[in-house]
Amino acid sequence: MLRSVRRAAALVVAPALATFALVAVPSSATAAADPSPAAAGSGWLAAQPTNGMLSYLNFGFDTPDPGLTIDAALALQEVGGTAVPVGQIRDAIIAELGSDNPFRYGADYDYYYPEQPDPAAVRYTGHSANARAKSLAFLSTVVADPTNIGGMDLVSLLEDVTTDAGPAAGRISDDAMKGGAPYPAGDYANVLGQAFAVRALNQVSSPEAPAATAYLLAQQCSAGFFAEVMPAADSAQQTCDGTAGKPSIDATALAVLSLLPQAQSPAVLTALTKAATWLVQHQTADGAFRTDGDFGANANSTGLATWALGKLSAASPSAAAALAAPLAKGAVWVRNHQVTGIGTCQPVAAATNGAIAYDDADLAAGITDANEGKWLRATTQALPALRFAPAGAGTNVLFTAEYVRAGTTPSVGVIGAAPGDKLCATTVDGQKILSTADANGEAQFQIKLGTKTANTVVTVANAAGVAGTATIKALGAKKLPISLKAKVKKGKVQKVTVRGLAAGESVKVKVLGKTKRGQANKKGVFTASAKATGKPRKVKVTVTGEFGNRSGTKTFKVVR
Repeated sequence: MLRSVRRAAALVVAPALATFALVAVPSSATAAADPSPAAAGSGWLAAQPTNGMLSYLNFGFDTPDPGLTIDAALALQEVGGTAVPVGQIRDAIIAELGSDNPFRYGADYDYYYPEQPDPAAVRYTGHSANARAKSLAFLSTVVADPTNIGGMDLVSLLEDVTTDAGPAAGRISDDAMKGGAPYPAGDYANVLGQAFAVRALNQVSSPEAPAATAYLLAQQCSAGFFAEVMPAADSAQQTCDGTAGKPSIDATALAVLSLLPQAQSPAVLTALTKAATWLVQHQTADGAFRTDGDFGANANSTGLATWALGKLSAASPSAAAALAAPLAKGAVWVRNHQVTGIGTCQPVAAATNGAIAYDDADLAAGITDANEGKWLRATTQALPALRFAPAGAGTNVLFTAEYVRAGTTPSVGVIGAAPGDKLCATTVDGQKILSTADANGEAQFQIKLGTKTANTVVTVANAAGVAGTATIKALGAKKLPISLKAKVKKGKVQKVTVRGLAAGESVKVKVLGKTKRGQANKKGVFTASAKATGKPRKVKVTVTGEFGNRSGTKTFKVVR
């Protein structure tokens, strides 16, 4: 089964999607995507297995976790470029299929995990249908003959736990699962496992694939969602609406991913449209997804839902337009929860770069012994969503003002960045400011200036390096020197020369009742003149530069 940390529900109403046509496209197809976050995430995840296997790392346990490991392999396959770790995982899973380690409850490909530390205690015996389904879903893509994996016919083993006839035809069920205290016996197969069974049986062209697909379709409720629970195997009612299951973002997203290859079927197409509409309606304003329970926005659900919407969008040009906004928002939310080293603003250890946090709290805490398992599970489910992280038009750092007043805090802007890209602004005086590009690829940095005239160069970098620079020219307070004639005869011209200005600085001269405006030349000089009129008198000249604290005064006399 897909093992993940559970989540909580919130609704944002969105318009329903129009019916769309689906076409087959390569798995690697993306539209205007930034490859860097997915590459960083796959690099981190690929480095986590030990001898091809990830560990459970939940509830204080550090034991091999084949289910989580397969999730990691499927995520790495989706983003590409990870053949070596996927091959190592393949070998480890094949070895695990024949394991007789009692801590993992029996031989023959089964994995259920303890929540207490006694490896000798019997919790379960029997065979997990979910485990068979997920194992075949992965291994059938990396072995030549899935009917002979380590001497086992994994196809037949999954078919053996797939119901052949009756109301539950196509349903997978656990085979003789017997419990040991405190774990009750029962059938733990669910919609997550059913989705993997549909994927696996179709991949190997099993004759039982159509029935398994039809059964999964029957688990879609009329509202469009899938619950994680399925009706009891012996129930006469075998549809979603006949259960008390809660809506599940994860189950719905996984069902979409498993059904998409069969989209040529009208029934599957209808199911995909309804499921996508329901998912979009349950996305929060900031792009996150939640599900039932007492948990908030998280990368597990957001990643799976975004992955599903992204694959659907890539497969259907007509769906792409309707899904563009929710897809971008979901991918950006995941990107915002990824560990990303940004120069001196946010240095991170190479061993953590690219990992995806489960939620805001884990992102703030970083990877610790207590939460490492959550980081692993969040990254395995959320990584493929980063394939759809939108790219920018090209990061451009802007500061348009010619001069600013010293001692203020002007803003340097960035446009054209990838939405969700983390950006670091630094100055030579030691300022370090971290920001994140918004949905439009824009960001702002507030730069504190000293009180003296000076140029401040602001360097903006992202994870790839320096993205651009901007120069802020600050002008401090100054008494501007003025040159003029001490006496001017009536009818003659007084010439006023102002020095000490910055090149191109705006200047205003008030003389003889007139205001002369202009800009200083490249030497910082400005000249104005006015004809002396009226009766003899003392005249005050005032000069103001770019700002009011850059000024000067002087007087002269008008004489006969």
